[in-house]
Amino acid sequence: MTDEVSFQRRYGPWALIAGGSEGIGRSFALQLASRGLHLILVARRQERLEATAQEIHERFGVQVSQHAEDLTAPDLERRLDTLVAGREIGMLVYNAGATHGAGLLLDTPLEDARKLVHLNCLGPLTAVHLLGSRMRARGRGGIILMSSMSALAGGGYVATYAATKAFDRVLAEGLWWEFGPCGVDVLGLLAGATATPAMARSTVRYDRAGTTAGQAAMQKLSITPMDPDDVAREALEHLGHGPIWIAGEQNRATAERLSRTPREEVIRLMSEASAKLHGLAPPKRADG
Repeated sequence: MTDEVSFQRRYGPWALIAGGSEGIGRSFALQLASRGLHLILVARRQERLEATAQEIHERFGVQVSQHAEDLTAPDLERRLDTLVAGREIGMLVYNAGATHGAGLLLDTPLEDARKLVHLNCLGPLTAVHLLGSRMRARGRGGIILMSSMSALAGGGYVATYAATKAFDRVLAEGLWWEFGPCGVDVLGLLAGATATPAMARSTVRYDRAGTTAGQAAMQKLSITPMDPDDVAREALEHLGHGPIWIAGEQNRATAERLSRTPREEVIRLMSEASAKLHGLAPPKRADG
């Protein structure tokens, strides 16, 4: 049995990718299609969905079902159940993200934070509960939940985003244990900076000059954008080999350094790096 056939039997015949129109999600879609899986792509922007679906069908000849959906909708479970339409989903990739920007929590609308919680916490919970139960019943499948290096510690300016990504990381760890005996592989993927269209639309800039504390923090954290194809490839290679994978050798080295660094220092580094990346001035702390 070839590796491709084995992959199809374990994780096919259909894969659902939430956030599958561009960036890392598009890379997942291309690589899963190259392994012969049919795809259900879910994202917000219809035009990008159509372009990605057409490219995949022309290159690989698999079936591609595309759906412009709001993954923060209160009736998400019903929507997902309808678009799946009885197809056997052997792979779930929850990659949905947002151009979240940055700012102090109290200086941004509460609704922005609530949407991040719905998208990054309630969304994957809903998708896993709906599709994971079917994978458990058939005794095989795979689930990849996208987390972030931001999940390693709280960080100023991205406090809610980092908290939701920590939720995804810990959720993946628990599900890895729960689903393992059922033959369903679960992986929490921690991605660092990645050169995606969403990142380009954000306020992040990696070429900001200067020798401020934020610049020093960026250097210590070794922030260098990865290619989304490499992020997806590493995830698929490590699915079934443990609960968590950090994409990128440099990111793994950074995570190792942070694990040996006092927590307060890690929070400071993350916060100063966020300020630098987004062109913000860190506030003066009352404690000096």
